[in-house]
Amino acid sequence: MNCNHLSKKLSFLILSLVSSAAVAEDCTSTPINPKGDTSKLQAALQQATNTGSELVLTGTYYISQDTKIYLRNDLKVDASEARFIATEQLDGDMFSFDTHSSKSDVCSGASVLANFDWTGGTFNMSKAKVSTVVPLRHKTPEGREGTKQTADALSIRGATSSGKSKLNELLIENIVFIGTQNDTDPYYLAGGDSGILMTGALKAIIRNNSFFGVRDAAIYVSAGGESGEYGDHFTLVNNYVERAYDGITSKRGADNIKMQNNVMNDVVVGLSIKRVYDGWTATNVNISENSVSNSVRPISVERANDVVIDSNRIDNLGSIVADSPTPTNKYGKQYEGIALNGVQGSNRVTKNIINGITQDGSREKDTTTWGIVLRPEDGRETTNVVIEDNSYSRLDKWVNRISL
Repeated sequence: MNCNHLSKKLSFLILSLVSSAAVAEDCTSTPINPKGDTSKLQAALQQATNTGSELVLTGTYYISQDTKIYLRNDLKVDASEARFIATEQLDGDMFSFDTHSSKSDVCSGASVLANFDWTGGTFNMSKAKVSTVVPLRHKTPEGREGTKQTADALSIRGATSSGKSKLNELLIENIVFIGTQNDTDPYYLAGGDSGILMTGALKAIIRNNSFFGVRDAAIYVSAGGESGEYGDHFTLVNNYVERAYDGITSKRGADNIKMQNNVMNDVVVGLSIKRVYDGWTATNVNISENSVSNSVRPISVERANDVVIDSNRIDNLGSIVADSPTPTNKYGKQYEGIALNGVQGSNRVTKNIINGITQDGSREKDTTTWGIVLRPEDGRETTNVVIEDNSYSRLDKWVNRISL
């Protein structure tokens, strides 16, 4: 045999083995706290879901690019003593935890539905680039325009578009999100996109978090999969939001949604179920015991069945929101306390308090405020709604029923 040929074959074989070893995943080692070393952060988080072992994060991390992790086994992170600060170079998500059609199968993850548990941490997105899909893009400051369609602090996607489901139960609690450089800046001066974006969990609890200045939604949850077949039983409780476009929103037809005991101020839309695709319907929605002040649409539900809106308090309806004297409302130039848009099934709106503005008599006269609005959405009427025991103050209309 030709020695040169044999030598080449051996060299190729050795190179192949070295390359395979270089890309092989570590599925056994305990993840190590990087203690502020940003260069080690992605590997530590990936190792945590490779093994399912808890990771404690401490220190301050300056994030200039998406920290991308593929969900494999459970992920449990305690970031109570950590800070994550976006630099001006960040264009996209700060953290993205993704389900992948093949990469999620590594480390015996192929047959695993992973749980996601994240506690604590401060996420500062005030200097990050703004995504291309935020509301009112023309308000993005010059030089802050990003190139990515997503730029969230924590982005968790539990299902692929082709239908692979990975995310079982999710818990996110006690995080602090800061989106603006000054604590009085309106939402449209914030960096990034949303605070928490989560799609496709089979069950989720997001609680006890605080958000200050959010370019899109403080909390954005959604069904996942090709037709929204994954994702329901979302419980969103005890969160605080100020200066956001959207406070808390659920989209793409997720069912069994509870929004309770949340507090928000100076938000264009407070608590909402939003229709993204024609025909996609959310069922079993409970929005109760929340407080929303200074909002254009404090509570708004689009295309849903079996909705309960109970014991919420809405104040200063008609006040200036995000420094704008006119309302940002796709339905018109009015402020709407509670809106049911294309809602059917068995529904009730009870024991809510809706107060218009009282501090400025001239503004009260110049604005239009409706307490409860019933209107069609996506070609279907709003029907079968019990409205009782609500309190109204200083509004143009208590209840406005609009038909096709």
